[in-house]
Amino acid sequence: MTSDSEMKADLIGRLDAIPSVDATDVEIEVDHGMVTLTGRVDTHQTRFQIERAARKIAGVRGLQINIAPRSGTVKKIAKLRY
Repeated sequence: MTSDSEMKADLIGRLDAIPSVDATDVEIEVDHGMVTLTGRVDTHQTRFQIERAARKIAGVRGLQINIAPRSGTVKKIAKLRY
């Protein structure tokens, strides 16, 4: 079984390997396999890369992502009329 500290260290290593990610902008908490990521990043793509890296960590039981892009841009969802 992977300990919380091992999961956190693995995730930090994975984030350091992604050029567009500044790991100091992301707070990582692991509690009994439940991972919470909090912070701000440059783009939606960077957020996606962080999420993808977190999902690959062995032993993760749950994932909560509280990461938003700094740009302030929000993807608009088209309203469909029927």
